[in-house]
Amino acid sequence: MITRRDEEMAPFVAGVKRNYIFGGICSIAANASMKALADMKSINLFGVQQICRNSIALEQALAAIPSIDSETVQQRLDCIRTYYELLNMPFEASYLNSYSFISLPSCHHQISPFNSCLQALLAFITEHENLFTATEYTNLLKVQVPGREIPADARERVSEVLSR
Repeated sequence: MITRRDEEMAPFVAGVKRNYIFGGICSIAANASMKALADMKSINLFGVQQICRNSIALEQALAAIPSIDSETVQQRLDCIRTYYELLNMPFEASYLNSYSFISLPSCHHQISPFNSCLQALLAFITEHENLFTATEYTNLLKVQVPGREIPADARERVSEVLSR
């Protein structure tokens, strides 16, 4: 449907302006997704998967528009998927190294199951501290995810890592 709208506009609107219009859809979707998490009380694995599938569908629709900078669209929506996937970090320390975006120092291999999610998040923040804002990282801790326990001092520990 988005592609059809672009085709209908093409004779009347320059490619740069269409890129602005449809690229704006990507920016709005990305910003709305980030802000939506702040208002969520809880989400389960299927909710995270649905958000990721929706962002992939939007990415594919926007990438099909010739006037769109598809690389920028991909980067923005990949960022959203990464953000929501952080909610589903594994709880077993042995699984942590199977995720390409997380590489833990060897001292973290003996993480207790209750703290492994937080430790994985702290490791991710250490390696990608500028990917999201401090508020966005903190919002990840506020959302209840079935099976995930976040220690009471989690916000302090995230703030400590971000302040280094």
